[in-house]
Amino acid sequence: MRLRDTGRPWPRKLRVDCKSDAAAALIARFGGSPSGDGDVDAVTVELIAGDQPREGYAIDLFEDRIVVAASEDAGFRHAATTLGELAAMGGYRIGRIVDAPSLSIRGFHLNFESYRRMGIDEAHRLLTAAAKFKLNAILVEYGPRFPYAEHPWVCDRALARDDVVALQESAASLGLSFIPLQPSLAHMDYVLRHDRVGHLRERPDRANLMCPTHEESRRLAAALLSEVMDLHPLGRFVHIGGDEARKIGACDRCREAVRAQGVGGVIGEFLGRLARLVVERGKRPIVWDDTLCAHPDALAHLPKETIIQYWDYLAVADPTPVLIPRMAHARYGAPRVAHDWSWAVTGKAGRLSDVQRAVIRRYSRPSRLRRALGKDFLAKFRRYLGDGFPRWMTALPYIEFYQDRGFDVITSPTGMGNGDMTDGTPNFARFERNIITHAGRCRRNGKALGIITTAWYDMPPEMLYQPLIRTAMAAW
Repeated sequence: MRLRDTGRPWPRKLRVDCKSDAAAALIARFGGSPSGDGDVDAVTVELIAGDQPREGYAIDLFEDRIVVAASEDAGFRHAATTLGELAAMGGYRIGRIVDAPSLSIRGFHLNFESYRRMGIDEAHRLLTAAAKFKLNAILVEYGPRFPYAEHPWVCDRALARDDVVALQESAASLGLSFIPLQPSLAHMDYVLRHDRVGHLRERPDRANLMCPTHEESRRLAAALLSEVMDLHPLGRFVHIGGDEARKIGACDRCREAVRAQGVGGVIGEFLGRLARLVVERGKRPIVWDDTLCAHPDALAHLPKETIIQYWDYLAVADPTPVLIPRMAHARYGAPRVAHDWSWAVTGKAGRLSDVQRAVIRRYSRPSRLRRALGKDFLAKFRRYLGDGFPRWMTALPYIEFYQDRGFDVITSPTGMGNGDMTDGTPNFARFERNIITHAGRCRRNGKALGIITTAWYDMPPEMLYQPLIRTAMAAW
């Protein structure tokens, strides 16, 4: 960006001269930019086809005209947003702006069923903010608030179907990809708490995990997913959940299946069916990564159209001293989050930032990592951990692991969660470093699709704007 102030106010209005078919639907956005009180009644904005990268644009501001070039509608949309920001500053500047995102997918999590239930008006405001800061995706989680028509007994304070449709239409008009999330396997409390399906629980006394080998479980999961897809005809992606399914094999039926197929085989078969259902509807399925990483043989059951969404809320620098050894979840006594014991030696922790030290103190435990991880884990993942192992490791090491198996990857930092609070407010110092680390790691990888920041909140929804804006800044 190279701009020079002319000393003149922004013109009263912009006259649009559209010479690009890609910009035709956005003429009103350019003509509707905030007006100024300048002496010039109008400045012409020429919208022309250019060779800018995807979603990128160039703006040339001259004394008497403005030229906007982009290769697609998204680029023109972002350019209109930038012109609005320039107009809001008041003065008219001349010069050149060349702008483009660094990541293809830049998303945020809209969670209707978090600790505090979001209202539909608040959701619309969040979408508007996401578009203003040039995000392009919204991951929408409904829980029991989805208006299931065929399974109304699941609903609890459900949204109106018209509101769900209107929210999607708003997202489309703002250039946001709308990604509905329907959980499967775990996080099914809102379904399995009902007595009519209590027999589908993996553990009779726990409603959080669905038995994956029961044929009725498969039918119910497919039916719920189909309802969600029916009400979401727009968009390219559907999220099928699949995270934190750590107790498969507890029921008698699954115990036998695990003996025959392994945990990965059982999980992979269940998720694979749902993923293929999504593919048959012409969309790409997205699945959380942690259970798949703990049982990598499950990946063989997924269609290659599947996108792996890799979440890691503890990476706050790259390289990092902290490892989440997901595969070790399957082994009794293995560390859930660990750092090498040598960081406990006097003077060694001096190289860590305050945020890194806080993560280690709260979430990690010292281990002799080479021995604690075991031969099986190291055989699969050692080459992804980086040359500094075991003291320093590549942040988000499983990105390349999934890519090497033929899957596209989205990564997910968190903007709010884990109950991590400072003085009664979210620990944004940690969350923002987590977001920045994810975005930087995806850029360095070069093939990751992008990031979608999650938000598990018990706060007024306005608190979500800070991590939303940080996501936009980090991913552009």
